[in-house]
Amino acid sequence: MIVFYLSGDRVFSTDQNAINGLYNKRHFGKLVEGKLFLSLLEATYLVERGKIEVREGKRKLTVEELMNLGRERDELFDAKYLVYKDLRDRGYTVKSGLKFGSHFRVYRRGMDEHSQWLVWVLPENSRLSPNDITARVRVAHGVRKNMIMAIVDEDADVTYYKVEWVRF
Repeated sequence: MIVFYLSGDRVFSTDQNAINGLYNKRHFGKLVEGKLFLSLLEATYLVERGKIEVREGKRKLTVEELMNLGRERDELFDAKYLVYKDLRDRGYTVKSGLKFGSHFRVYRRGMDEHSQWLVWVLPENSRLSPNDITARVRVAHGVRKNMIMAIVDEDADVTYYKVEWVRF
């Protein structure tokens, strides 16, 4: 079992198996100075699947404890996790979309090419302004990506909507 250690709002490992298997082959996390860092979303996903364990000191954290840590830091953590999990389970590579004003950037398979989609996660009861939608679509269009809204309903089902410019 690959062991990661909690460090603020992420986890890290220096284990070469983690770097080779999770980063190089499956595109999880970010490699910085010989350490593989995973977000809490990635860590929760991998713990849930039995691929890694996360420790805080010597204590092993459960999936629920990781979820609670995520919820403390992000009110949309549950919705983001459902979308992250759904996309990963479908075989996509999912990375942070923060620098593009979205929650995720999504790659078809692996990371050999540029990401194709920017995904914005919203609970179904969210109120959207036209300006919010326009701003996100404009950014996606400007970086040649498709804008996807991932709507999470109260039954934890995810529905994806592609939002794009239409020219008449």
